[in-house]
Amino acid sequence: MEIIAQLEERFDKMLQKIKQLEEENAFLLEEIEQEKQRKDEVRGRIEFLLSKVEGNLE
Repeated sequence: MEIIAQLEERFDKMLQKIKQLEEENAFLLEEIEQEKQRKDEVRGRIEFLLSKVEGNLE
């Protein structure tokens, strides 16, 4: 019976680790999304500035 208790404990630890990894993954996905938004914003601002420069050169 002791071996079953040990297996249950190990199984519970694995489930906790899986849950922790899922939470970390969700956090990292959110960070990636925020970084993509910042990148898109910067790209838009640069494109706007370039269009202003091009407009002044014409």
